[in-house]
Amino acid sequence: MPSEKARIKVSLNGKISELSYNPEYRRIFGLTKFYKENGIKEKTEVTLSKKTDGTYELKPLIVASKSAEEEMEEDIPDLRHLSSQAKGNIIEDRIKEILLLHGEGLLSIYKPVSDTEGIDLIVVKSGQFHPIFLQIKGRFTLHKESQLILSIKVKTFNPHQNYYVVGAYYNRKTLEIDDNILLIPSEKIAENAVRVKSGNGEQYRVVTSLKNESKGKWTKYLIKKADLSDELLKQFLEIEKYYK
Repeated sequence: MPSEKARIKVSLNGKISELSYNPEYRRIFGLTKFYKENGIKEKTEVTLSKKTDGTYELKPLIVASKSAEEEMEEDIPDLRHLSSQAKGNIIEDRIKEILLLHGEGLLSIYKPVSDTEGIDLIVVKSGQFHPIFLQIKGRFTLHKESQLILSIKVKTFNPHQNYYVVGAYYNRKTLEIDDNILLIPSEKIAENAVRVKSGNGEQYRVVTSLKNESKGKWTKYLIKKADLSDELLKQFLEIEKYYK
């Protein structure tokens, strides 16, 4: 290689380019496109040879293959074409499936014709006529990779002892909701959630990490999604005591 700064001819993928070489750094500048086209990353071996005409030729010894993570990224569906309502329906359907699968036939789930009261699902225990009402809040992205942010309209939110908010994150990689979900009594939302103003009116804001080791005020309401049915059945037992 030249002992001083110089412009050198380099053969890249069969094409000759004139690039800058700095001997102090022993670096050829202008190779970014070549690296991208050949999938060259850190630790990828590249051969450098000098031809008889003075041209330098760069070739990757082994073309780096895509990592499993990168291949998975390519398979992640783009959901920008889906409306907020369609995304909400996806989360609700997942919650309904979980309740039916793990409810051992003891739970029936109904969906209101209108959700103007902020109620998305009505759950009834077999043989009992006192329902539990659920508002389902889902997110398709996380803040800072682990924080779930829920926004609940204050205007249509009426706290009640039989009314709960379920918060869930839909993972586009796995096409399922995360194992950890929130089950929060509506009365606790009204008591502890931060109230913020937005273009859609005032909202309750709930922010929590989906990692169990966090120590936020909402962490105690994190449960495994497979335990949702059991948690609701416990609440039905309390309701039975109250109405006896």
